[in-house]
Amino acid sequence: MFNTKSICLAIVISVTATPILGQEYDATWESLQNYEAPEWYEDAKLGFWPIWGIYSVPAFKGDHAAEWYGRWMYCQQGQSSRNNQGLATHLHHIKTYGDPSTVGYKDLIPMWTADKFDADQWADLCVEGGAKYFCTLAVFHDSFCLWDSKLTKWNSVEMGPRRDIVKELADAMRKKGLKYGVSNHSAWNYRFFQWNHINGYDAKNPAYEDLYGSPIVAPNADQVRIKPEEQMEKRSEWVNRSGDIVQPSERDLDRWLQRTKEVTDLYQPDLHYFDWGMNPPIFESRRKDFAAHYYNKAIQWKKGAIGAPGVVLNYKNSATFKAGSAVRDFERGAFKDIADMVWQTDDSIYDGNNWGFAEGIPIKPTNVIVDELIDIISKRGVLMLAIAPKADGTFPEDQKKMIRELGAWLKVCGEAVYATRPYVVLGEVSKAWNQRDDHGHLKYIGTPEDIRFTRNKANTVLFATVLDWPGETLTIKTLAGADLSNLKSIRLLGTHSDLKWRATGNGLEITMPKQPDYEMAYPVRIEFVDSIPSPAPR
Repeated sequence: MFNTKSICLAIVISVTATPILGQEYDATWESLQNYEAPEWYEDAKLGFWPIWGIYSVPAFKGDHAAEWYGRWMYCQQGQSSRNNQGLATHLHHIKTYGDPSTVGYKDLIPMWTADKFDADQWADLCVEGGAKYFCTLAVFHDSFCLWDSKLTKWNSVEMGPRRDIVKELADAMRKKGLKYGVSNHSAWNYRFFQWNHINGYDAKNPAYEDLYGSPIVAPNADQVRIKPEEQMEKRSEWVNRSGDIVQPSERDLDRWLQRTKEVTDLYQPDLHYFDWGMNPPIFESRRKDFAAHYYNKAIQWKKGAIGAPGVVLNYKNSATFKAGSAVRDFERGAFKDIADMVWQTDDSIYDGNNWGFAEGIPIKPTNVIVDELIDIISKRGVLMLAIAPKADGTFPEDQKKMIRELGAWLKVCGEAVYATRPYVVLGEVSKAWNQRDDHGHLKYIGTPEDIRFTRNKANTVLFATVLDWPGETLTIKTLAGADLSNLKSIRLLGTHSDLKWRATGNGLEITMPKQPDYEMAYPVRIEFVDSIPSPAPR
């Protein structure tokens, strides 16, 4: 028999134990689409992302990317469908370390000591380079965790460096005021060591399954085979040489989710970036599970609130997350025009397909990085730039020079970059801009005809950044016919005198000063008394 006091107490307990509807995220698209990217992220514009791990020991590019060494070292003659791609790595490994049956990828781990790694020095360099956030590659396709994991012995605390790299970097970056993120590539582990499994090297030993992944799941008899020309449309699922779609096992899926939650809960990242591996439809329930978990944790950590949890979850394929539930990322790519929501490009300091440090591979010139950054932010984007430390934890001199040059330019011209928003049009794009390299990536060749627009949040200052020196006169054709009666002053960033200008039928003509010393992109600051006018109708 219940008395009145007991009934009241039961009601109180029931109410307090039940979450108020809408006060936390659940694992549905309807709930997850109640998301807004944080303002700090759209303001930041630039982050650095070191590609660093076991693969940094051989530092060998071969005929594929250096960080994919663990995949291609096991590939034999004639096995790759791309002109023996990976064979050079296989032969290099035999010559340098021995046959993979004797010296496997696991045997490179003790060689990665990171003996000169200093997280505080990395933080200093990132600040010097003008970055506002930093992302640690916490786990690559090889599934080796760079944190103190309790779920696997294959981690940087128990092996190799014997240090919690994620924690050291998180502490160092946050001390400098940078937002901190982690990148996660482990969903691809089940297929990364494909040739190791097929050729029966050390992956056949069950003792190493937690590193190399489960044996590849055999295709079902009723699985649909697709034609080679259709395979690129199926890149979100792995297609083997016979055209069979191969899926991860349930163990692979659970392992991915558990470790992803572990690194998130331990280090409370402001950003969590995911590579292609989690794109297959079979990952969908776990993708939603993690997103809800991450957003709810962020609210508990007081980074934000429901609807704006204050953190960034990056995904790569438009089919992976519903629009408005996370932040889209493009690998070495970008939107063609201004997007409705903030997005990200991840790109490398190397041309082609390389990301990790490789001996003898040149990096991009600083002005190319600047031009790419300016193009991206004109479309509401953010650039996460991959840099490549050596195995010992130091950065090559050419990379340090590039990072410092980028930072020096941003120190002068950062007003046109940080905390800006797009104008109503992205800018003026030359024909030369659309040139691409052998891998189909934009070369980012800016010309005096290439102008990109950004503006301040108050919408009173327009920045017209020209990607190469225009000479004595800069003509902004976009503003032809616009109402410029509100124009207050024009100045080239890095100089102190107002510039002469006149409105003509061709546009806003500006008399330029002497070319400044920074010799990269040139932001012209155009201030208005009130709001920036829109272009005249065409």
